Amino acid sequence: MIYNEIRFQASPFSYELKFDDRITLVGGDSATGKTVLYGILEDLKMTEEYSAIKLFNYKSDGLFEQLSQCRNRFIVIDNADILIDDEVRRFINFEFSNQYMLFLRNCDGLNVSDKSFKVMRLYNSRVTLEEEL
Repeated sequence: MIYNEIRFQASPFSYELKFDDRITLVGGDSATGKTVLYGILEDLKMTEEYSAIKLFNYKSDGLFEQLSQCRNRFIVIDNADILIDDEVRRFINFEFSNQYMLFLRNCDGLNVSDKSFKVMRLYNSRVTLEEEL
């Protein structure tokens, strides 16, 4: 695991993201803050503590080519339902040096455990990732 947790403040919210598995699938309804979190991570990756973060979204060209160069990274893919194909799924399954946070609803083709499924929750200005029930 690259990160067991990621903690930071983005006023007025505090984020406490804990990870229990190498692959974390973050689900949830639209407008729950997943893309906002992705945007905040763009800034956070510039810090020394979180420099292992690598981000991909719909603007990323050649996803597989870029992804296949990643080792020992915390990889975040926004809108993964649209972006990842079988080739990317195989890479995620078998490149064990990376950790993945995928904003994804469909886990077909991914080697995940019951600890992989999370949803974003907001309580009193505190954002967390919690097990999906």
